[in-house]
Amino acid sequence: MPNLGELASYLVGLVTDAIGSSEMRLGAVPTVAILIVLLVLLSLIARPEARWSGKGLGGLGRVGRVMALAAESGADATISLGSAGISRGASATERFQTLAALPLVGYVADAAARAGVPLRVTTNDPVAAVLAQATLAGAHRRTATPERASAAAIEYVGDGRAAAAAFALATARPHGVAMVAGGLAEDAMLVLDGVLGDAEWSVGATASASQAAGPLLDGDGSLIGPELFQAAAEISARGHARTAVLAANRLIWGAIGLLLAGSLITWAGGTEVAAFLTGR
Repeated sequence: MPNLGELASYLVGLVTDAIGSSEMRLGAVPTVAILIVLLVLLSLIARPEARWSGKGLGGLGRVGRVMALAAESGADATISLGSAGISRGASATERFQTLAALPLVGYVADAAARAGVPLRVTTNDPVAAVLAQATLAGAHRRTATPERASAAAIEYVGDGRAAAAAFALATARPHGVAMVAGGLAEDAMLVLDGVLGDAEWSVGATASASQAAGPLLDGDGSLIGPELFQAAAEISARGHARTAVLAANRLIWGAIGLLLAGSLITWAGGTEVAAFLTGR
């Protein structure tokens, strides 16, 4: 099995051979062009690093910090699973949004459990309520905080979109952290205003294109369209898979840096980097 030096040597040699056999003798521009092509190929193979950067999606990377601030101020956290539900007579796309919101609930619940912040999840669908209850229980198992489970509650607000909107407006009050995630329709602005309106930090997430303006206007962060499903997929990724991809990305960027440095040194007539790495 080749060692890291031999692998790097092969990569540097591949680039230098490509440059040496190329008829593009225009100076540094062709060299940079070849390196960019390699960069694109490597990125496509291992997927870009942004794929695993949850902080760029809706500002979800700030949840831990804002939850800590909520704990210091004695505030609570609230989540609404939208108004589509799972067993209600909504479209399949809207019901799927409710399922995609559950990993986000688990992510926020993890932060709330660690910080000791009371969390309330509201839904207008009984099946979604059962799934949300299991999600909260899983969060307390993952964070080893079973003593704080009583601070988390699931509230079924009644069936129908009107019930979700009315409950959101009737119970509107300041929150430390607030989130609306799931399918929304004509009730979107009412639900968003009631849940997110007075929160210190809030995020709205929906894949309903017709309601994209609501999360953008009411939330500090937003997940619009496919971002809802992308965030759910990233949060649901297992820890070792995430670590492996991050490690692979760093190795690739290291190889790219070595390619750039070695190619430029060789091109300038300096030391043969490939021979140096392999000890020849």
